[in-house]
Amino acid sequence: MLTVCSADVSQAPRLLAAWRPAGHARRLSRAAAVAAALLVGGCGGGAPEVGPAPVLEAEAPTAQDLALGQVVGAAPEGDAIIRAIVLLDPQHEVDVPLPGVLPVMDQIGRQFVPRFILVRAGQTIDFTNSEDDLHTVHVKDSAGESIFNVASINGNSYTHTFEVGDEFTVECNTHTEMSADIMVVDSPYAVVAERDGSFTVSDVVPGHYTATVIIGKERRTHEVEIVAGRNEVDLADL
Repeated sequence: MLTVCSADVSQAPRLLAAWRPAGHARRLSRAAAVAAALLVGGCGGGAPEVGPAPVLEAEAPTAQDLALGQVVGAAPEGDAIIRAIVLLDPQHEVDVPLPGVLPVMDQIGRQFVPRFILVRAGQTIDFTNSEDDLHTVHVKDSAGESIFNVASINGNSYTHTFEVGDEFTVECNTHTEMSADIMVVDSPYAVVAERDGSFTVSDVVPGHYTATVIIGKERRTHEVEIVAGRNEVDLADL
């Protein structure tokens, strides 16, 4: 004998209100309501118990959800060789992805070009050779320890990821007049100022920061607050 499961159809609208997701605008027919009541209540004599609707937890906002700031400022003036470096270190936790552009240090005219590169820890630099001379790329850390030393021929490319913040020198063992410098920083925001000291840092997460200005061997710090939108910061007299 076929047994038919019964349910209290009068409970269907209330069951659906608890069962269907919030914001569901589509109306269900009475037949669908009855089916939902059967699914939720199952076979039984009494009216099924209806628990509270599930609560979905909201995701924490990401940096992309925030209104970001732009820092336009002035640092001490430089010269043909030395330029000011500006670092912004947050006093709160921020998640800033590494730049997507791969920096390149070329060898051409028996020179490293450019002669200085500023990168964040975790970034990779591509070392290339665009001339016929045979060179080497010999990189040492601030303690004078050799990090790597590779031969470099025309069209050759060698990449290295700098994981630790430090100051590095780059030399060519074949042509000792060739040299360059690399600074690797842990700061999420770092920029080399123009010769007149002007600089711009874009897409800065608002908050309190320690601004560090490095020019030559001098290093100075200043506390700044960054808000959404344009921020003008004068670091020239620090």
